[in-house]
Amino acid sequence: MQFINRQNIEIVDIFVRLFGEPVSIIASHYTTPIEFKRLPKEENRYNDIMVSVGNTIYISIEESGQVGLSDTEMLAAIAHEIGHVVYGAHSWLPDCEQRADMLPAKLGLGTQMIAAIEKILDSRRYQQLTSSLVGRIHFLQNMMRG
Repeated sequence: MQFINRQNIEIVDIFVRLFGEPVSIIASHYTTPIEFKRLPKEENRYNDIMVSVGNTIYISIEESGQVGLSDTEMLAAIAHEIGHVVYGAHSWLPDCEQRADMLPAKLGLGTQMIAAIEKILDSRRYQQLTSSLVGRIHFLQNMMRG
């Protein structure tokens, strides 16, 4: 799988170095390159931390810092967004979020994904999604047990 990081986002380089090959194996069905771009504050009207549109993943370093995500939590969030792309799960619906969460869990980043979701919950930035976020935590916990 090809990852394109023309803007040299450091956390993306780290993700590709650590998890690029395993992602390529897990998602061998997906052959379109995935591109990463910065999400500028002036264009981030929903204060998203990360969002995928088509095969492009936009990352807001500012928003991830405001929520307090660690580097490993950022790696899990990147894996989650890649999951949206490779599994065609482009929605906030619980089924799509769970499919996207399967990738960080398969990469051994389930605990970090849970920690990231907990920080997002604590930030109270997506109050309308509280039950969905809690459901994702339960899904990940069950995946890691099974």
